[in-house]
Parts: sequence; structure tokens; C-alpha cells
Amino acid sequence: MKILVINPFAGTEFYGRQNLKKIARGDTQFDMVDISSHYPLNNNQFLYFKWACMEGTLEKVLEAERKGYDGVFISCNLDIALYEAREIVDIPVTATLESAALISYIMGTRYSLICVDEQNARIQKMLLDMYGLGGKFASYRSIGIDASRLYPEATSDDVILEKTIAAGKQAVEEDGAEIIIPGCTLIGSVITNKLEDPEKVLGAPVIDGMVAGFKLCEMMIDLKGLAGVGPVSRKGFFQRPPAEDFNTLRAFLEENHRKKDK
Repeated sequence: MKILVINPFAGTEFYGRQNLKKIARGDTQFDMVDISSHYPLNNNQFLYFKWACMEGTLEKVLEAERKGYDGVFISCNLDIALYEAREIVDIPVTATLESAALISYIMGTRYSLICVDEQNARIQKMLLDMYGLGGKFASYRSIGIDASRLYPEATSDDVILEKTIAAGKQAVEEDGAEIIIPGCTLIGSVITNKLEDPEKVLGAPVIDGMVAGFKLCEMMIDLKGLAGVGPVSRKGFFQRPPAEDFNTLRAFLEENHRKKDK
């Protein structure tokens, strides 16, 4: 089994690779890439930035299928281009926020997000409602650190942990959260790497979306390969675009890229 992990921005989760190595199956190989050739920033927490990341992410997804990867995991809590990717490839594509929320639905009745700020939290709540997963949403709590400042050279792990633990405890004690979801992969990567027992520290289970999304990708690959269950239904919403129009658009985009590279 081979999975491509895409960081849909110009950075990478600083503990991401080692965290995924700990939880990947023994027969799972994975590669981790970013989209720095299409997008210059190490953060994408605004709507315009989110939109600007989509093309580069989709190019990596299409490339993954061409190169024979069995699945793709998009590692970002804004689930950049998730639905668009599922429409155009026949391999499983998972992402962070959707996966964490799906697992939370199994584990309890109320979950909370610990996000970088209120604006970003509202975008994620919009996504959860679109997924049909907003019914068990309890609250969001902000740690007040811009995503671009979550990297080690800007903010220490200790500060991130302190603020995350405080926000998580508030969500549990004041908002009734039964599960905590880190609202940024950079936050989740620190928690998973630094805390041996996050539930004991925060007072409720913590679902790191990187872990949930990667493991869900493994499961979807198994369903396809072992049980013959495709990654999406082509009956309705994820119907493929007409081949002629798709090929025309792809040729147009590829020609434009060649012109830019000259």
C-alpha cells in the first residue's frame, strides 16, 4: 500500500512524518509533498488563501494517481480541494477535518475544535455543516496564534501546548465537549508528538486529524482492494465530469503551465 500525503501549502507539519511513521501499518509506504511550486505561503487559513491552494493540490492528486499511488491524504484542517479531488480520481482521497469529525461521531455526542483563531474556526464549521457533520459540534476555542506563527522558529512547542491544553480544558469543562479535535495540523502534530496521554491532560480524547485521515485512507484502500468498494459513488454528487470537457480543460491548463515555465 502506497499513500501520497499532501501538505496543501508551502510548509510541512514539523512532526508530521515521524507521527505518521508511528501509526502507519507495516505494509504501508508513504511520501509527503507540499505545493510550494504553486503556492508560496506556509499557511492557508483565509478563504482566498484556501482557494489559491486548490490548483496545486489537485495537480498533486492527479499526479499521485498517474504514478500508481493507492490513495491520497490531504493533510490540512481546511480539507483543501477534498471534494474536487474525489470527483476526478478513482483512488481514495481523505483529509484531516472530515476524518476527525467522522471518528468523533463514532466516539461521542459532542466535539469541539481548538483553532488558531475565530475566523478560521468559522470556515471549519462551514465545512462541517457542508459535510453533514455539524450536528454534534459543541464549540470552537481559539489559541490566538496565527497559523504562520505555529512553526518552531516562531513559537515554541511549550507555548502551543500550554494554550492548546487551556483551550481544550475550557471546551470540556464549559462547553460539554466529549472529544477534542485540533483545528490545525500544526497543533495536532505537537500534541501527538509531545503528549503520551492527551486524554489524561485535556480531560477528553483528542483526535489528531492527521492520524485519523491517514488511517481512514488505509481503510478506504483496503475496502477498494479487498472488498471491491469504490472510494466514492459515481451515481450523483461525485459524478465524473464529461471526458471530452475534462481532457480539453487538462490540455488547456498543461499548455498554460508550459508557457509559464519557458
